[in-house]
Amino acid sequence: MVSKLRQTGAVLAFLALAATAASAQEATITGRVTSDAGTPLASASVFLDGMGIGTLTRDDGRYSLVVPAARINGQTASLVARLIGYKSVAFSVTLANGTIAHDFVLATNPLRLGEIVITGTGTSSAAEKLGNVRNHVDSTAITRSNESNVVESLAGKAPNVEVTESSGEPGAGSYIRIRGTRSLASGNSQPLFVVDGVPIDNSSYSTTNFNPNDGLLSGEIEGTAQANRASDINPNDIENIEILKGAAAGALYGARAGQGVILITTKTGKAGATRYSLQSKLSLDDINKKYPLQTRYGQGYYGQSPQELNADEEGNPDPAACDDISNFFCRTSWGPDLTVTGAKVYDHADEAYTTGHTTDNNLTVSGGNERTSFFLSGSYLYDRGIFVGPNNNYQRSTVRLKATQKLTDRLDVGGNISFADARGNYVERGNTTDGLQLGLLRTPPDWNNRPYIGPNGQITFRFQHPTAADVTSDRGWNNPFWTLNEGIHNSQLGRAFGNLTANFAALDWLKFNYVLGGDYYTDERLEGAPQGSAGTGGENFGRITEGKIVNYELNQNLTATASHTFSPSFAGTFTLGNTLDDRNYRQLSDVGRTLVAPEPFNLANTVTRDPTIDAIQEIRNVGFFGQATADLSDQLYLTAALRNDGSSTYDRNHLRAWFPKASAAWTFTKAIPIPGVSYGKLRAAYGEAWQEPLPDLTTQTYSSAAFVIIAQGVARTPTYAGFGGLASRAT
Repeated sequence: MVSKLRQTGAVLAFLALAATAASAQEATITGRVTSDAGTPLASASVFLDGMGIGTLTRDDGRYSLVVPAARINGQTASLVARLIGYKSVAFSVTLANGTIAHDFVLATNPLRLGEIVITGTGTSSAAEKLGNVRNHVDSTAITRSNESNVVESLAGKAPNVEVTESSGEPGAGSYIRIRGTRSLASGNSQPLFVVDGVPIDNSSYSTTNFNPNDGLLSGEIEGTAQANRASDINPNDIENIEILKGAAAGALYGARAGQGVILITTKTGKAGATRYSLQSKLSLDDINKKYPLQTRYGQGYYGQSPQELNADEEGNPDPAACDDISNFFCRTSWGPDLTVTGAKVYDHADEAYTTGHTTDNNLTVSGGNERTSFFLSGSYLYDRGIFVGPNNNYQRSTVRLKATQKLTDRLDVGGNISFADARGNYVERGNTTDGLQLGLLRTPPDWNNRPYIGPNGQITFRFQHPTAADVTSDRGWNNPFWTLNEGIHNSQLGRAFGNLTANFAALDWLKFNYVLGGDYYTDERLEGAPQGSAGTGGENFGRITEGKIVNYELNQNLTATASHTFSPSFAGTFTLGNTLDDRNYRQLSDVGRTLVAPEPFNLANTVTRDPTIDAIQEIRNVGFFGQATADLSDQLYLTAALRNDGSSTYDRNHLRAWFPKASAAWTFTKAIPIPGVSYGKLRAAYGEAWQEPLPDLTTQTYSSAAFVIIAQGVARTPTYAGFGGLASRAT
């Protein structure tokens, strides 16, 4: 027994001695980061430059990082503290066993000099070293905009960035364009959206034709609101946005950057105690300007009522003379003065509106330590529009998880997954016979639009006092309250997008970065025009449109970056990279006419069907790129890059394309001090970016109503298309 105790004690003593020896071999660097006003700075980055070792400060500004024994040989390293909005500070430390203490004081940085910004696929640079145009939008500006759509939150945040909201309805999309229209080619003229290094889809589809609507504006003149898919991003998850405007800025993304690039970086967890945040917003919406409809004169002809004009020989008026609005007297002039006759007047300029409201709730949980970090968020947005009735609302639920793990001192991995569920109930409010505004604004002031359903069927705009025989007659235009309450225009979307990342510091001067990302969503659409709706053809027996949009994109990027300081006045980097991208778009739509029964709204309840639309597009890209930078005397910064793309949409005789760029930036105030000028820079940039062509159509269809030759991209053979739908596949 004594022998066993002695052995156990020896083992414990050996383990304690080994632990003490291992601890003695490590170097621990600790300290505190504060502002020049003495305020502790949380979430500041503190790292050893070039060694891949770093951490984030806690809420009290304190930090602690450990340098493994295997990487200590008495060398001198640069310890850097950095935080957005402050000037970074570097301190030279000699790495040795034991504890090293150093505090940092960071001065404010209104020009954001020294900040590291993302410049493209796997590349980054200090802001003052850039020779091309970029605009930075941080999370504070996005949050203060109080916009649920990330595109709309960019309005007014950067020069030459045009943001147009298609309408004020819930779920309505926004259109973004940089420096105006820069291409005569068909296709998308909006910038490429990249979230955490992965391109995502920002298309907008109309249920009417199930084709991508680039401009949003023209597609929503007639129809319902339609969302742009970047609206699936929760703005509260965004850390910052970089807007790359010129060809030199976006050349690393090849043909897809022809209209600029929007780089979105989402929030990450911070080292320290777990943080919880709950934010709730409530806003009210109301119209502030009404259509100036006249309410003095009723329906009639040059001051006379239709009843007087249609009196019989004995002078007895016809009480139903103006039931039909298509009557010449009922639609081309005005009737008697209602202030004289005393007839009741209805306020059609205001009767279809109510006070809308929006609620937005966001919950975040984040935390971590020196090796692990996580950021979890959940949000629920409900937007109730300003039209009365049940069909004017939009809901969006999102969940995001972003986590990183440092597996070794040289290898860290991460994941970022986001799920969005978006549901919209829209109103047909455009310039159509079954839309809201056309019937509403044409209603005579002495007509009562309510109740919109009477004992004999629907009361529509055209018939003020319908009879049983008028139930399925041609309505001309819908009663506005029929449109608001009876028709349905729904969209239900489920979407998942995210990435897996790995960063490996093979050597102190050589780093590898790998990103594998995906974006997948299914958007199911349903439009139902009930029996009796105008604009459904024939005897107004109703129409059903069912459709599905299924889009996905897979993208991977691999980059290797070598950096070296050749002398105190010359340093440089060299990056090589490869990109693989696969995109698939499918739109499936069926239209059924003549409802068998008033409900349900599905194709099985219709008598006839239109030809099915089944359109498929597949696009594949392979790109290789390289970029070199040179830092001369810490004042002249040169950048040159070249990308070579191969795409399935290119012409078979020109399967690849080159995209060069070059830029120079000179901080002349470092060489020529100017009194009263603290910072001055001259820059110049050159780049080439092309518009990616659309894939060729490979299925020939036509209809007797139209026989049109369509050339998309670089068409090799004529393609005939009509109302029968199309399928396009690039291989």
